[in-house]
Amino acid sequence: MNSKMKTIFRANPSFSIPWLLLAVVSTAISAGGARAQTVSVAPPEPVAPPTPVPPPAAVAPLAPVAPPTPIAPPVAAEPPAAAVASDPNIDRGLLQPTAMTQPRGSFTYNNYELLLHGLTYGVTDNLQVSLTVLSPITKDIPFVGIAAVKWRFQAADRLHLALQGSLLYATDLSSGNSGSVFSFGAGAYASICLRDDCSSLLTATLNYQLGWSDQGTGDAHIFLYGGSVIHRVSEHVKLLVEVTSAAAQAGSSSTENIPGFLLTYGVRFFTGSLAGDIAFVKPVGDTGDDGLLLGIPFVSISYRW
Repeated sequence: MNSKMKTIFRANPSFSIPWLLLAVVSTAISAGGARAQTVSVAPPEPVAPPTPVPPPAAVAPLAPVAPPTPIAPPVAAEPPAAAVASDPNIDRGLLQPTAMTQPRGSFTYNNYELLLHGLTYGVTDNLQVSLTVLSPITKDIPFVGIAAVKWRFQAADRLHLALQGSLLYATDLSSGNSGSVFSFGAGAYASICLRDDCSSLLTATLNYQLGWSDQGTGDAHIFLYGGSVIHRVSEHVKLLVEVTSAAAQAGSSSTENIPGFLLTYGVRFFTGSLAGDIAFVKPVGDTGDDGLLLGIPFVSISYRW
């Protein structure tokens, strides 16, 4: 409170309380104004804007990944290919054919009992041609030549069928020539592979022969039928069993079965180019007695190149 107001309060005490309040209020207001004028608040420094974050660098797209190259499965040869390649005698049993054929481009030489000589050529894997001759060692042995062609086709995974046609010519070379004989033949064969590689076979055969002579003796009709089992027992050895029977008709007579049958059994040794059969041919059920306990020995050998 200033000195002037103190003087006023002393001169007039009745104004002391109201004026005292007014003085306090005015003093407070004046003091407040003075402080407001004296304390000046500095404005806040401007906040720098945030540094913009650069966008992430563009990621180059990944090069497309080529799909893995599929691995080709191993090329498997046709099921009989392995068996055909390993056995030069695959196209026959002992005396009868099978439904199999020699491989394309191959030549196979066959020899039976040192008397019959044959040569077979594989035109394709399913077609072969052959020529077989009986060498006339003496004048008493006639000359015989047989030409044949066989075509094979696969009817199922393990079933092979074949058709064969043949021509036969025979003539007597002795001084008393009795003429020549001709024959046309047709055969049908079915072989079932007993193994996946066809190294073992079960075969059924049916052959027909129409024969005639230049002497005019009449025609003859012969039916040969039978079956064989070829079983591989090791890498280079097979066992063979064969049964052959026949029926014939000549001239005006009726067709009759020939009594009995031939049982042929033996063993085959073979490699990829050489094969040999050692067997016995035993007549069974006929009326005669040949006196042979084991049968007639039979040997054949084949070479393929």
